[in-house]
Amino acid sequence: MKKAYSKPTLSRREKLSVVTAGAPVSDANPKA
Repeated sequence: MKKAYSKPTLSRREKLSVVTAGAPVSDANPKA
């Protein structure tokens, strides 16, 4: 996975945002 963020460790939501390729990701979304 290419490094899209400068932070060495991505948060769970940030990782999901990369995996979903721009799909809206929210902590309140149980399907995320």
